[in-house]
Amino acid sequence: MYPIGQFSRKTGVSIRTLRYYDEMNLLKPSYISETGRRFYENEDIITLQKITGLKTLGFPLKDIQQLMGQSQWDITGSLEYQKRKMINKLVDIEKNIELLEYTISLAQSNQVIEPEIFIALIQNNLHMESQQRWLKGYLPNEIVDEIYAVSNDHNVRYDAHLINIINQLKIAYKNQFKDTEVHTILKELFSQVPHELFNRLLTETKLLDIQLDSMLFMSPFSKQEEKWLIEKIENMLKDYKTI
Repeated sequence: MYPIGQFSRKTGVSIRTLRYYDEMNLLKPSYISETGRRFYENEDIITLQKITGLKTLGFPLKDIQQLMGQSQWDITGSLEYQKRKMINKLVDIEKNIELLEYTISLAQSNQVIEPEIFIALIQNNLHMESQQRWLKGYLPNEIVDEIYAVSNDHNVRYDAHLINIINQLKIAYKNQFKDTEVHTILKELFSQVPHELFNRLLTETKLLDIQLDSMLFMSPFSKQEEKWLIEKIENMLKDYKTI
């Protein structure tokens, strides 16, 4: 028999991990002395190898625990299931890498980006699919699809320009620009939306009643800035006909 320390050195698994496996009933010591010392046998090495092998394949400990409790394994089904999980993780990792590349490019295109703007861009990018589903509960599907088709066509140069417009609006709020100056910035903002789509949005009455889910749609503006901005947009659109 091997005391836990010796068993740890022999297998390369830490004492802390062995104790945790004991608590989870994954690998119980073959013998525990009256003083509480744990001892293991050679057969326990085989059990430990099964655990570490399944961990290497990406199985979480709860799944390993379930598998270890079965007299017969549906190994093909288990491996196929684990493969699907790992593919999904890989897809998520690839999306995160793309997002990192995008944000790095944005950061390089803008010397200074306010944290609120930067985080809003990242969050809205991450939740784009959920945003589409949510909006389709309020607006016609074709309008939502067109909005996000425009978003998907954006490049770093476009988004860097959008950041500059948002910065200009924040400066306009802080310094209380005249309405004519604010309207000039807003026209530049609206010009980023295709003319036909913009006019369709103007005629969509439900658009005014939508209260966006703040968990899905993160604004780069503070509450005070939003209130000011909505007022300026409403005033501008009263006489607005075409861009």
